[in-house]
Order: sequence, then structure tokens, then C-alpha cells
Amino acid sequence: MTDYSPGSFGCHEALHMASVAADLVDTTLVQHPAVAAEPEWLALAEAAHKALFDLYQAIGAKHLAD
Repeated sequence: MTDYSPGSFGCHEALHMASVAADLVDTTLVQHPAVAAEPEWLALAEAAHKALFDLYQAIGAKHLAD
């Protein structure tokens, strides 16, 4: 598991992909007119974006601390 522990390239890859996924959810769902027009869908898309952003922050906190 050392190839994926905080401070490793593998962990950095997970950090990067969390950022990519959060950006993808934001640009393709949160900002999509069909989603924005439906409050329930928008709330779900925003929750998904927040969860991915929180994951990015959590990975970054450990990865960059080492």
C-alpha cells in the first residue's frame, strides 16, 4: 500500500482525480440548465459536488502534510 500512501504519487493521483471529478460534476451537472431547473436535481448535484470537494480537501490535508 506504500505506493498509495500520503505523500506518494499514487495518493497525488487520487487527489488529482477528486479535483477532476468535482469539476466535472460542477460543469456538466450543477451548471446544466435541465438540472438547474429542477430544485431536487440541483440539490443532489450540488451535494455530489460538495462531497467530491470534501474528499479532495481530506486527501489533500493528509497528502500535503507528509
